Formats: sequence, structure tokens, C-alpha cells
Amino acid sequence: MAGVTPLYDAIWDDYILWSLFVGAIAFGWLYHHSFFYRSKDGENPNIDNLEVGVFPKDYDNLRLEVTWTVLPFILIIWLTYISWAPLDAVWSATGPDGYHGSECQEGEWSENYIDADGYVRSSCYHDLGITGQQWFWEFDCYELSEDICSTGYATVEGELKPQLTLKTGETYLATMTSIDVTHAVKNPGFGMMEDVQPGQITYLWMPAVEDISFLMLCAEYCGDNHAYMTAQILVE
Repeated sequence: MAGVTPLYDAIWDDYILWSLFVGAIAFGWLYHHSFFYRSKDGENPNIDNLEVGVFPKDYDNLRLEVTWTVLPFILIIWLTYISWAPLDAVWSATGPDGYHGSECQEGEWSENYIDADGYVRSSCYHDLGITGQQWFWEFDCYELSEDICSTGYATVEGELKPQLTLKTGETYLATMTSIDVTHAVKNPGFGMMEDVQPGQITYLWMPAVEDISFLMLCAEYCGDNHAYMTAQILVE
């Protein structure tokens, strides 16, 4: 995921760390109680003084209940907060307040790079179009020069598939739609996915930070040949 890998990697590491920490507490508590409170052979102690027709003894512990509720709530809030980082990058606004500036004018280059915080920064971006239909993708480089964006076909598993060739170091904003049913552009090489709806326009940032080649997939079931709705993305 060249475009947003540092952001996702950081979140992945945090989630794994907290999963191990919470799992150690939960399973450690479980195994401790399972063995510590196990009755000895030949013994059958009535620790709770259970009696027929009498409600069992109440072991209410307000401090434990509050702790068990408040701490996980704080953890969930924290994980939600750090999860906004890649969403902020994927949904970056255009213009001076965005990470990729405004549309490149003729002769301008994006010159993108990954900053110290893991965000992709660009001087400007290029527009291109993606249209989904049963069951293939159609690319449109608009009026971009061929050294920045070009379309064609590539052989994938013995079949001709659409190919989009982009230039390393350039950032693209894809204007997307569908002409029939709902599809979803999934770019694993960019770490991004976005639905495309018939009759609607959606947008997707495609930061071509480094040389890479991958298959663009459809991540929304769209009919019989959904699994074969692929295209080749080549960044060089």
C-alpha cells in the first residue's frame, strides 16, 4: 500500500499491541480462576452456601464493575481517534487545505512524498476518470499527456484486461461512476477502496508514490462475473 502504508502500519501495530495486552488480561484471568477455584479431588465444597429456594449470595463489586466499564470505553475512544488518520488522508480535501493542493496546470508535477507523519503530500494532482460496468473497468486520462497517464490492455491470467499506466511521483484524483449497478474500486497497491454508484459521482485519491504493479478489483458483488472484474494498474 504505497500511498498510505505508514499510516496503516502504525495503526496495525497499535491494534496488535492492544489486542495482545487485553487478551493477556482476559485469558490470564480466565485460566487463573479456572485452576485456582477448582475443587480438590473428593471434595465438593459449597463455597456460595447455596440452598434450595434461596437466591444465591450477591458478590457485587462496584469498583470492579466501574473499572471494567470505564477502561474499555477509554480504549475504544483512543482506537477510534487514531483510526481517523488514514481516513483523513483518503478523504483529503482539494485546494490549499488539502494534502494534495489544487489541480495541476499544464507543465506542473505533483512531486509527491511521504512526510514524517506518514501522510502523502503533493504540490498538485491530476484528474482521471474511472467507470464501472458489468463486468469491466473503463479508464479515461482526459487530456493528460501519455507520460503522465495512459490506457491500454494487459494480459492477466490469459485474458485481456484494461490497463492504466501512471507516473511515479504523481498524485491522481479519480472521478468515478457506474453505468449499471453498484461496484467498488479496490486498489490494494494504494490501500484504498471506494464504492461507485450508478448515476452518482464519487472520488478517490491515487497517490503513485513508488513503482508498483497490482490488480484493481471490484469489492462489491455485481453479478455473475464479479470475481473477474479486474484491471491492471501499473506505476512506473
